[in-house]
Amino acid sequence: MPGPLKAGDRLANDKPRRAQGAAPPPPNRPRKKRPGLGRVAGGVLARGLYRLALLGVVGALVVGGGLFLYFSSGLPSVAKLRHYEPPLETRIYADNFRLIAALGTQHRIYVPYDRIPHLVASAFISAEDRNFWTEPGIDPLAIVRAGFVDMTRLGTHERPLGASTITMQVVKNMLLDNRIDFTRKIKEAILALRVNRAMSKQRILTLYLNEIYLGQNSWGVAAAAEAYFDKPLSQLSIAEAAMLGGLPKAPTNYNPFLHPNRALRRRNWVIGRMRDDGVITSAEARTALASPLLPKAAAGSRPVPGAGYFINAVEAQLVQMFGQKTTMEGGLIVRTSLNPKLQTAAMDAMRDRLEAYDHEFGYYHGPVGHLDITDLSTGWAKALAKQPTPPGLRRRWRLGVVIATTPALAHIGWIQGDNASATRTGTLTLGALQWGRPEIHGAPGPLLRSVDQMLKPGDVIMIDPHKPAKGGTVSLEQIPHVEGSMLSLNPETGRVSIMVGGWSNRMSPYNRATQAHRQPGSSVKPFDYLTAMQAGIQPDATILDAPFTQRMADGQLYRPGDYEDNFLGPVPVFYAIEQSLNLATLHLVRRVGLANVAANFEKFRIVHHMPLIYPAAIGALDTTLWRMVRGYAALDEYGRQVEPSLIDSVTAPDGHILYQAPDQSCANCMDGSADQPPVLNRPGAQLADPDSVYQVIMMMRNVTEYGTGVPAVVGLHRPIAGKTGTTNNFNDAWFIGFIPQMVTGCWIGYDTPRDLGNNQTGGNVCGPAWNQYMKVALKGQPVIDFPTPKGMTLARVSFGNQTVTEAFKPGQVPGAQSNLGLVADNPLGLGGALTNADGQNAQHDFNPASAGGSSTGSTTPSPPPAQSVDKSLGGLY
Repeated sequence: MPGPLKAGDRLANDKPRRAQGAAPPPPNRPRKKRPGLGRVAGGVLARGLYRLALLGVVGALVVGGGLFLYFSSGLPSVAKLRHYEPPLETRIYADNFRLIAALGTQHRIYVPYDRIPHLVASAFISAEDRNFWTEPGIDPLAIVRAGFVDMTRLGTHERPLGASTITMQVVKNMLLDNRIDFTRKIKEAILALRVNRAMSKQRILTLYLNEIYLGQNSWGVAAAAEAYFDKPLSQLSIAEAAMLGGLPKAPTNYNPFLHPNRALRRRNWVIGRMRDDGVITSAEARTALASPLLPKAAAGSRPVPGAGYFINAVEAQLVQMFGQKTTMEGGLIVRTSLNPKLQTAAMDAMRDRLEAYDHEFGYYHGPVGHLDITDLSTGWAKALAKQPTPPGLRRRWRLGVVIATTPALAHIGWIQGDNASATRTGTLTLGALQWGRPEIHGAPGPLLRSVDQMLKPGDVIMIDPHKPAKGGTVSLEQIPHVEGSMLSLNPETGRVSIMVGGWSNRMSPYNRATQAHRQPGSSVKPFDYLTAMQAGIQPDATILDAPFTQRMADGQLYRPGDYEDNFLGPVPVFYAIEQSLNLATLHLVRRVGLANVAANFEKFRIVHHMPLIYPAAIGALDTTLWRMVRGYAALDEYGRQVEPSLIDSVTAPDGHILYQAPDQSCANCMDGSADQPPVLNRPGAQLADPDSVYQVIMMMRNVTEYGTGVPAVVGLHRPIAGKTGTTNNFNDAWFIGFIPQMVTGCWIGYDTPRDLGNNQTGGNVCGPAWNQYMKVALKGQPVIDFPTPKGMTLARVSFGNQTVTEAFKPGQVPGAQSNLGLVADNPLGLGGALTNADGQNAQHDFNPASAGGSSTGSTTPSPPPAQSVDKSLGGLY
């Protein structure tokens, strides 16, 4: 029994009272033992390490953030990739859509995403970036792996292991440079993250597959498919796609043309990756692995002979229209008017003519090289195969080597094709070499007495094994020094179908059709006679072929002469142009006014400004073949101005048209009247009345049928109008002729003017080239006569033994102007008969009475003393 309670005692179940509002006591816990000193120290260390780690993380974040800000500053914006357009070649096509040229520094064919085959895209993804579709632009695991591997390679010269994703490669190729260092890789990763956020994966892949360089001068997969397999992307097999997919790592090392074994191993590795990634089945992989590696170099566009001049002219026009950058990188699709078949024919015609001229008037220029080998009889083929091909070598020519010589023969060896073992031998006779005898004082020297006067064993020469010459089996050839140009166009549209600017564009880009300013000689005379027709003079009007003198501005007396150095007296106008009579032409120009002639020269754009001097009226001025053909085209169109054009259309890569050549519209094609022929609305101002032009055309037909242009039209058998041109000292030879549907002009001469040779006139020199080309150009062309304008009449007129058909305007009567130029008065009101257009007094040293005043020209007066005739200015023939 417990004892009595004492003060302060309480019952066992009696709880102490809490003060009101006091916090509840903590729960009852067992009392812990007091820790030892070691355990207290461990807790402190753990807390310290935790705090240190936390501080390290924060520090790392601060340092990383600072580094991120440091490397991020100044990085290029990724915004331009959204609208990025890679540099694309401008592709130039002929009128039959044959590719003739590609302009640009990078061969690339852009392909949008929806036209890239899944198989091709997958091959690159399997080879380069298997996680492309899921990664954020970088591959952290690959970066770590590359880091560890590269650490083991420190101090070696091995290339660092790559960890670039496709996105990082896009950044490297398009936003950064190609340096390989730690700083650039960090920037590359930062930009890759940004690009991945800014653009879709499809856009990134499209940029990559169009931008990447894959060797063989091919940029992008489409160009590579063409370069390695000569196929479009859509036709690639699994094995071919895999081969392309293996190229980005090292395009040169895995080039199948250079390293087929490496390329095969790399291709097979990519095929295995594609199988593992589920892109292809195991059966497809086995078939692809069994496929041989058969690269096929792109055939490319076979060059059109001589088209380089045309292409250069097109390029210059594109630069003028769109600027240099767009022309070279804008991927323009350019369709031109060039006709490849006719261009080849024109180039052959010009080269054949220059070659024939060189064999007649030229001399041997010497060997193109020499083989210094001990035994020519056995070692020549291998040595000859190493000789570079000279620019300008004709397709049928070969490089040959002189193996041995005798006084009468040279033994020649050559390689038939690309195979050095395909050798041939032949002979060159002494007679075949005589054309090339050395030049002495500007003329061929005496005949050769022995072959070794010209050829030595070991000489490398140009030969034609397809053209035996004078008993030998080959002919000696060389690139002539004489040059030539040719231009042909459709006068209705102005479309230029051919352009020959010289022997070889590779030898000399100087375009003699558009750039060479030469004297046209008598080829300008049609515009003199057009002025006369506009003044009302009839084609059968009689004018004087008589001495002509004129005091020049410097006080000198200009006294020209005719080609033949004689005077025919009274001749009809049509005969004067037919025979290209200088004196009769000058008397006609004096009568109609020199200023009026100059106006026509300028309106027809033969020259920008014609000086008011009489020599200019017969060709003593500078112009180009382009301008002359353009002027003749306006004559062919009965006075309508014609603008020659090289480009039909220019299209942007997306298909919209940037330029279209002026079109022809039809005025009555929708009328539904079958009996009415269509009337074309052709652009171009009317430069002269059609009636006057037609009269000139009819007279120019006489030039080709009876006059100086006969050599040009032999065997063509159709109405052709034309005019020859021969400048003084025979420096320039011209012939320009036309039919209703075609105008063609030819020029031949030396770049530095020199004598072509005695009697080497426009008809004799240019005529054969013009004829050879036109026989090809006119094949299949309908025979069309020049239509007679309404109201005009045709009449037969005669002079001597010649009778021709000439055109007369309404009101004109044949024979009504039989005394034009033989009287001092001026019944036609064409200006003072004895006064020049510039007001200077004319001086006549010819007495019409001495010629009997006969329209037959039967009496020929004696010429003045030879020293008084000046042929240094104006045309000859």
